[in-house]
Amino acid sequence: MSVTKGGPPLPSQPNPGGGSAMEREIKRLKEELDRVDRERIEYLQNVSHQLVAPLNAIKWHIENLTNNRVSVDRAKKVLRSIYSQSTIAVHLAKNFALMSNLDADHALTTLKEPLQEVNIFRLLVNLADDFQPLGWDKDLKISVINGSSLEKAPAVLAMKPLIGQAFSNIIENAVKYSNKGTEITVDGTYDERSDTVSVLISNRGLPLKDEDVNRVFDRGYRTPAAKNLYPAGTGFGLYIAKRIVELHEGAVSARPDGLDRATFEVVLPVHALQGKARQRD
Repeated sequence: MSVTKGGPPLPSQPNPGGGSAMEREIKRLKEELDRVDRERIEYLQNVSHQLVAPLNAIKWHIENLTNNRVSVDRAKKVLRSIYSQSTIAVHLAKNFALMSNLDADHALTTLKEPLQEVNIFRLLVNLADDFQPLGWDKDLKISVINGSSLEKAPAVLAMKPLIGQAFSNIIENAVKYSNKGTEITVDGTYDERSDTVSVLISNRGLPLKDEDVNRVFDRGYRTPAAKNLYPAGTGFGLYIAKRIVELHEGAVSARPDGLDRATFEVVLPVHALQGKARQRD
């Protein structure tokens, strides 16, 4: 408040820009809250839609199997499809469960998952096997390169379910946006000097433009080309992957490599989390 000689205090004058600084901040926070609410509703709608699709497919395939008119060869294909659709449903459910924990910005010590030594090469081989059925319809091959230094790398101290989900999201993204008849390669190295493991996941398919390289890890972001190809996507898979990797004090990046090749790199420290969360007994 300002004071004049011989008179009572006068109220502060409003900011010529339109309202006080507090009013502008309240307005900004309200707009941010509205944006988050819209984003959450859209995310829930997308997840619900994507969960219903594989569950309906599984139901339809089971009905085919029980009509007693399916040949052995056809039954094998149906079972393969059931496995693929189940993988999709489980993957979506895990991402959905992770969102609340990641949004709450939990400290490492508050997470329920204990740290354990994880053989990254073996984890990637298992994930490639899990996701290979998703690639059969597109004639895709998922290959984990043998003989690299990644195969001989020391185990990484990590929360296995979380780091597994991070790699799952990146591999699933590669399967979704790869061209038919191409190969997804998973390779890596171990750097003894920095004591880090690097994993490279490459695919050929939907082009990744330079302007999208950093934004693909933003919450809810999807490239225009991705939206055209899969309108119902959530744009949360790579965001979750980045949050998990950063929680492990690692880094994840993406880079275009030619007209239709994209490579995602995950770098994880081997022992950086020592003493920072409870260990598995």
